[in-house]
Amino acid sequence: MGYIYPALVILTLIAFISWLNYRLLSRLFRSYRIQVVRFAYLILSVITIVVIGYGWSTRPLFAVPDQEVYLFLVYGILAWLLGQIILLVFQPFIYVAHRLITENKQTYMQETGSMALTMTRRDFLHNTLALTPLVAFGLSSSGIYEAQTEMIVERHSIIIPTLPSNLKGFKIGQISDTHLGPYFDLTKLDTVLKLMIKEKPDMVVITGDFVDDLKLLKPAIDRLNEFHSLIPHGIYFCYGNHEYFRNIELVRAELHKSRLMVLDNKSTLIIPGQQPFYLMGVDYPWANVSHGGINISDSKRQQCFAAASQGIPPDAFKVLIAHHPDFLIDGFTAKIPLTLAGHTHGGQVVIMGKSLQSSYTYMRGLYQQNGVYGYVSSGAGQWFPFRFGCPPEISIFTLLE
Repeated sequence: MGYIYPALVILTLIAFISWLNYRLLSRLFRSYRIQVVRFAYLILSVITIVVIGYGWSTRPLFAVPDQEVYLFLVYGILAWLLGQIILLVFQPFIYVAHRLITENKQTYMQETGSMALTMTRRDFLHNTLALTPLVAFGLSSSGIYEAQTEMIVERHSIIIPTLPSNLKGFKIGQISDTHLGPYFDLTKLDTVLKLMIKEKPDMVVITGDFVDDLKLLKPAIDRLNEFHSLIPHGIYFCYGNHEYFRNIELVRAELHKSRLMVLDNKSTLIIPGQQPFYLMGVDYPWANVSHGGINISDSKRQQCFAAASQGIPPDAFKVLIAHHPDFLIDGFTAKIPLTLAGHTHGGQVVIMGKSLQSSYTYMRGLYQQNGVYGYVSSGAGQWFPFRFGCPPEISIFTLLE
């Protein structure tokens, strides 16, 4: 029952945005007053509200049944909805452009008494402006296509002057935020694993938010078990907030039966030697015991880091894996050569190299402080299928002197 009131608020907001967009467009452009256009706009808005309402009632949110028709319907209404939001943002610009075009046309007519050629140009500009909703829909469709079809490999050479000689050329692969579920199925997981195999990593880490639809958990872990035999130094996992959102006890139980090693505020020896290599992993540092929201506690974050640091020789070479990017703060402070995190999805929308979301200190990509490195993955998947300028990724880190 807890989801009903938020759902009603969201559905009301969707209806208002659609109504407001149509109201503004119909006042500026005669073509939107035609009955067929008005009816089509109404039908699309109603279908969007119905599908969003149904999707909100499913668990996980917008869980897509096996029917391919429904899947395309979901993508279609999400493209329409996002297009409406984009259109609303640009409404002030549309209005200003409309005023400039019409005022310039009236001025010319008053000055010359003629409107033949110039009026045709003005009308062309005005008619082109009326197509702005199609541009908005195109942008939203492009973002959904990018989220669902693209997958890039981010390769980084990490130069560490104090790197032990036996680790030169050591490759670490990172997979983060797959969000197995409606928009990241097992076929897509297979694609990610095949890309990773081509890179021939020595070790693979999964930095949380692995699963949203628990029906996919066991078959996904079966695939990782097969994949494990191809990775010389194994696969390691740390929890994200979505593992807690779904069912942390079930996820723990399945991972415990797998070949993966979970690093839950602890470390493990990867390669022994005079300067041994230890991998540290931390839990998600919730701000409260209910595991509600996504807020974290700085004090719990520091406790998690301290627990993961226990028992590691002072001269050991260390790598830290975490879900939340604030652990880069601890990695930089402790001068850990490399800290890997996820969680942010890179903001999912990046324009001119800048994420529209900036609520995290470390948002996306490679950072360097105190002579050491931290990396925030944009993630291989997403729980909402839209990306713009920020494609899904897997990451490869090659350690060099």
